[in-house]
Amino acid sequence: RRTLMAASQIKTEGETRTLLAVGDVQLECMMYRNAYASGPSSSEEPLAVVVLHPYSWLGGCMYDHVVQHLYASFASSGQYNTVIAYNSRGVGRSSGRATMFGAQKEVGDLKGLCQMLMSNLVHPPKKVLLVGYSHGSCVACGASTEPYVAGICAISPPIGSFASSALRLKDLWRVFCQATTRKFVALGTSDTFCSEKTLRKQMDGVEAAVKIYERGDHFWSRSGLLESLQADVLEWCLAINA
Repeated sequence: RRTLMAASQIKTEGETRTLLAVGDVQLECMMYRNAYASGPSSSEEPLAVVVLHPYSWLGGCMYDHVVQHLYASFASSGQYNTVIAYNSRGVGRSSGRATMFGAQKEVGDLKGLCQMLMSNLVHPPKKVLLVGYSHGSCVACGASTEPYVAGICAISPPIGSFASSALRLKDLWRVFCQATTRKFVALGTSDTFCSEKTLRKQMDGVEAAVKIYERGDHFWSRSGLLESLQADVLEWCLAINA
């Protein structure tokens, strides 16, 4: 059972599972803290990593296997002040109602969560890395121009013409393309929601690291690919802050 907890009550070392009040909702989360980690370099400001899950209306949640692998890899690295994965509004024990189209409320919740992490935790992070998978990557895109965002990883973004139009995600991807923060995009060649050709077209003129995984699908089910993704995302995040 999760109980609502003030951010100042969250322990500074190890994992806490709780509900956090963010704006008009309570968000169920798992948070791993290494509060006195200074980042990959001792001169760096303390960093948080926020991992975002797939589309809630299709069962997406923080217990998704890709989200869990990414969360675990960041938490076990020992390099980050705070690592958090959370259920967006209307998912699991999180309150509120999920947005079906556009994800504007989810973007607002993400911004509020980041502000809460940076202002209310004991020895808080100063910057945030956003790591979004599938629909969660588009939610992260919507916050990518915020000044506290140190970088953004968009994994399997559903930006093919059908998916992005049906879910009304084009505006969020446009924000991502215009953002000046560092960017990493990962896509499998067998992704059903965006082709490599479409991604290349969408990324034309956008400064970003792009990694294409041969025969990788949207769900990273092919043996060994999820582990490769984990390693590449972690390496990129460590490199940009080294």
